[in-house]
Amino acid sequence: MKYALMIRNDALSKETALKIKEGLKDFFMYDDQNPDLVISIGGDGTILEAVHHYLNKDCCFVGIHTGTLGFYTDYQVDQVEQFIKDVTSREFTTMKRYLLEIKVNKKNQSETYYALNELRLDQGLQAQVIHVYINDVLFEVFRGNGLCVSTPSGSTAYNKSLGGAIIYPGIPLMQMTEVAGIHHNAYRSLGSSLILDESQTIKLEGNQFKHALIGIDHIHLQMDDVESIEVTIGKRYVNFIEYKEMSFIKRVRRAFINS
Repeated sequence: MKYALMIRNDALSKETALKIKEGLKDFFMYDDQNPDLVISIGGDGTILEAVHHYLNKDCCFVGIHTGTLGFYTDYQVDQVEQFIKDVTSREFTTMKRYLLEIKVNKKNQSETYYALNELRLDQGLQAQVIHVYINDVLFEVFRGNGLCVSTPSGSTAYNKSLGGAIIYPGIPLMQMTEVAGIHHNAYRSLGSSLILDESQTIKLEGNQFKHALIGIDHIHLQMDDVESIEVTIGKRYVNFIEYKEMSFIKRVRRAFINS
């Protein structure tokens, strides 16, 4: 098996990486071009960077937590020895984490992106008017700061802070949640999150996309000249390796309930 490391740029993560390299040197080959396993050392942001960097490679992901948030990571920084033991045992299970496929349509071209967490469309200077279509049927005309479309994995990220639901990962679902929607007698939208399966396509058309920002996980793009955005889920996924039992319920409890 070949492996690669994605390391957060801090002293603790770099020190942890050296320990892992030393522990795996007699078992696996280091190959940062075509790895079978990508080990992320940092926080959830490091995991996102790793997934995007190796998106087109046939590999699996696992994380060690040295950052400020570790919802994707199974191991704490003081569990490096146990991690090495588990990796070299080659006994593991895998979990599929589905990606959003995001098609950004401009006047003369379109570009496709993928997100492990979410698509964020936000404009803080003025209210946006966004026509929301579900499978080409007009669902609503949203007015407000913006919209967030998240994966089950991303349901615990920005979506949760917006009041969206937490969804069990491994299911090809996507969730659309409002960002500061306007609700009064003249304008009204759904006002709650909407969960859709892999047979659905969300299409967003707006007349205020100019100067707005689109966030795709940790990537930010300008919205100038964008005419519409189409979002689906379930066509692509990435595999996360689990060497020890860490149920989704335990992850949620560890991240949001236990202090």
